[in-house]
Amino acid sequence: MADPNRDLGARPKQHHPDQIEVLEAKADFDEENASSAESSVSSRYQIREETDPTLPRAKPKKKFQLKMSESSLANVWSGLSGLYAMFLVTLYVAFSFTELVTFPHLNDYLEINGFFIFLYVVSDLFLIYVLLMTLKGKSKMVNSDGPKVAENHKSHGSLTIRFGAIVFGIGALVYLVLEMISFFEISTYSPCYHSALGINTAAAILFVVLQTYLIFVYPRLNLCTIGILDRFGTMHVVATNIILWIRTLIKESLHEIMESEEKAHSVHAAHPLLAGHNHGVCNIIGERIRIAHQLYEQCHLYHDDILGSTLTDTSPFLYPFVIEYALIGASVFFVMWRHVGRSGKPKHHDEMDSLTSTGINHPQPLQFLKKGDWSHSLKGVVAGSVILILAILNLALFFGLDGHDANEAHHVDESEYFSKITNTIINMLGIVGLLFGIYQIQALSDRSEFEEDSDLRASSSLDLSLLRFTAFFAYLYICFTIITGAFNAHFHNFPNGLHIVNGVTEAIQITLQIVFIYDLQHKILSLATFDTKPGRQVTIFLFFLNLAQWVVISFEIQKVRASLVEAEFYGFMPWVIIQRVTLPLFVFFRFHSAVVNMELWKDIYSNGNIRSKSQPELALRRRDFSGIGVRPGDVSMEGGLM
Repeated sequence: MADPNRDLGARPKQHHPDQIEVLEAKADFDEENASSAESSVSSRYQIREETDPTLPRAKPKKKFQLKMSESSLANVWSGLSGLYAMFLVTLYVAFSFTELVTFPHLNDYLEINGFFIFLYVVSDLFLIYVLLMTLKGKSKMVNSDGPKVAENHKSHGSLTIRFGAIVFGIGALVYLVLEMISFFEISTYSPCYHSALGINTAAAILFVVLQTYLIFVYPRLNLCTIGILDRFGTMHVVATNIILWIRTLIKESLHEIMESEEKAHSVHAAHPLLAGHNHGVCNIIGERIRIAHQLYEQCHLYHDDILGSTLTDTSPFLYPFVIEYALIGASVFFVMWRHVGRSGKPKHHDEMDSLTSTGINHPQPLQFLKKGDWSHSLKGVVAGSVILILAILNLALFFGLDGHDANEAHHVDESEYFSKITNTIINMLGIVGLLFGIYQIQALSDRSEFEEDSDLRASSSLDLSLLRFTAFFAYLYICFTIITGAFNAHFHNFPNGLHIVNGVTEAIQITLQIVFIYDLQHKILSLATFDTKPGRQVTIFLFFLNLAQWVVISFEIQKVRASLVEAEFYGFMPWVIIQRVTLPLFVFFRFHSAVVNMELWKDIYSNGNIRSKSQPELALRRRDFSGIGVRPGDVSMEGGLM
């Protein structure tokens, strides 16, 4: 008798008809409860396919799916957010030029039609959102959705920048409050009245308050909420600050031109440097000034005088505050944008869990001052203070001579002469100090690659990039000064050689300063130099020197009256344009140089950076060797494995 199981392996497995009916009944039940007819048909066909191997099997449909990693998606949003900020800035620059050449047809077009409302309101909402997330994160750093905010181990803005944000922010607030009061002086029946202008100023005041608070109180904030919102929000704030900076520069330039135009028609217009500077030079500016006077006379009929000339008189002093505040805000939020999504991991492995335990901390400047190492700084502070006092006296002399009515031309020439003499002396002292400092810091040890984390290298690279970029405009302004002295010998009653000496000494000082900063950033304090701290006196001296130069450039050099010889040589209008293009970044170079020197004074010579010359790889003990099976404690003091 034949074996019934003999051919089981030779033919496919067949189901009993009763089993097929049960499975088909199940498919019918699924068909009645399915959401669509296609799903039921496919389910039924699948059962028939499983039970009857003779049916042809359908090929699975290929679905197109674009899968991007989190890193790639973050890079995409970063690039798009940067382009978004660039578009806002270019849009404002293009419209500003259009308003200038079509004045008054498109006068204040963007401000009236809601562009600035969009800028300030969106920035205000984002800053409020960040503050709410930060306050929420302080009570509970980690929730079910992950950390919303984190604290970076290095501040996005140094202590100097944070105090600068407060000082310049107060000046910007004073200027905006005066603008708000001047808005209320305008009657609603005036052709110059637009409600959007008042909304712009109110939103700008709130923007300055929120941004200043965030920069000073939470300088190490890393945003980890929604990647696209964090990146576009921070870049929107950066664009708002840059546009505020450009707007202030344009208004300051027009104010300077209007002021010079009024002097040209006064009783003192006989001075050769001021008379006739607009004839045949720039008809667009001249026509704009003429129409602006007509509009001012029309609007003055519906004007209630509350401030008088307060805003006009204080504008030359408040403009630099607004410019510096906008630059600080843009730089801090740009650094914050670079850290979006980062967990704020500290430098050392043994501090990994510090974030979840400590939360977001407030800055404590008093404790910083108490715990700070102030050794080997007295001579540098005294010498730097003398430089700062000399710059302030020069500033007082400059504006003091401006107040004389008799023989004004003679005093104007004297003020320019004393200004360039003082600037040359300061730069010569800076050159001597830098040569001495470069010689001294050679006693420090070179920093190895193991002693630099990624954030430290990125911060140093960003600082040097900013210094190089702004130094280009400083060199450009200096070249114009040297050219004036070299090819303006026919101008009498003024030592034109002083222009050449002044420009050459400042160029040398800037060059040596960048070399000094670059070299010092790659140094580290050793045990052999701990007692002497070579170069620290020079570092704090350079902080005061750059601070003094920043004061002079911000409040004096930006006035055309401080460079009348250049205005005569190039022409008034071209020289105003040259100044407005080069000087703002020259100002930022001096301020950023002061900040970087203060950071180097604090970080390079701190006790945490001590290293013995005989232990060049001591930092290896702090690295995580878990990937190769070695613990940090397995590294000996000599840098080898124990």
